[in-house]
Amino acid sequence: MRLDAADLPRLALGTALLGAGGGGDPAAALLMARMALEQHGPVTLLDVAELQADTQVLPCGTIGSPTIAEERMWNGDEGRKLCEAVAKVRGRRVDVLMPLQIAGANGLLPVLWASRLGLPLLDADGTGRAFPQLHQQTMSLADVAPSPVILTDGRGNTLQLDPTDGAWAEHLARGALAGLGGVCAAALCCMDGEQARRATIAGSISRALRLGEAMQTDIDERLAAVREALGATVLIEGRIQDVEYRPSAGFARGAATIVGGGEDAERRMRLEFQSEFLLALEEGSARATVPDLICVLSSDALAPIGVEQLRHGQQVTVLASPSPREWQSDAGAQIVGPAAFGYEVSPASLPQATRDD
Repeated sequence: MRLDAADLPRLALGTALLGAGGGGDPAAALLMARMALEQHGPVTLLDVAELQADTQVLPCGTIGSPTIAEERMWNGDEGRKLCEAVAKVRGRRVDVLMPLQIAGANGLLPVLWASRLGLPLLDADGTGRAFPQLHQQTMSLADVAPSPVILTDGRGNTLQLDPTDGAWAEHLARGALAGLGGVCAAALCCMDGEQARRATIAGSISRALRLGEAMQTDIDERLAAVREALGATVLIEGRIQDVEYRPSAGFARGAATIVGGGEDAERRMRLEFQSEFLLALEEGSARATVPDLICVLSSDALAPIGVEQLRHGQQVTVLASPSPREWQSDAGAQIVGPAAFGYEVSPASLPQATRDD
């Protein structure tokens, strides 16, 4: 399969939905990726099964403040900087790029860089959604070393980190962000094809494209199409009564209270978020919990609403979808389950039968 400029609007819609309220607004990344494809040509999308054992795969994307990232226009050369720095350390060139996470702008910028470099893009990622911290990747589950971690700010400045594990990669990278302008391009967990086949979530870009197609259907059919594509359950339809943002360094933390309408008129639901929607609570019980996907959509256009776009009075529809199977284990729960974010709740169980892979 080849990605061309005509595919990008669908991809942007799909990555916005998979952001679970985070990942950053993909609007600017969509424009930059479209320009790259028009100037440099389409990008070949590789299936994980097509990888040779010694193919060098580089996961890449951005880290930092989503608010700053939404206002940031990249020069497009960040991908080359990341690839050259990794190749220098590992002693061989990068063959394939891969999104660190198929969420928001991070699902589109690797398309931009792959097109400019003439490299294929792997139809996979390390999260299946957005997560706020660098070690929250399936590569951590597979013991893929994060080092070298390369950061570049789009102004020509490049920083190499050599952390001992994913948690230290997160800690050191966050410490460097202020000097890099609050947001930067990043690459880590470079791996060979054999590792990539067992350490990634396959089919992520294809799934985002299918979700984007569902979101382009007629408005009267859109909710049903999105539910089917996501394998999702509607948790509540109603109005945002209250939004609470809590002081926090680096992440948008808080909660939103939704009062049901229509058939849900007697219900209230509380959504907890830390850069992404993590918990849906009702009457003291968890209806949905991270790593499952919790999405808030505007009720009129059924467009995804990010955690920083929540406003009092918005009419919303809340969906929940099962996480990729890679996270459905005790080891996965330790990295991205409720306890990993400081919540003392038991994981909720969502229906698995309609899960779209």
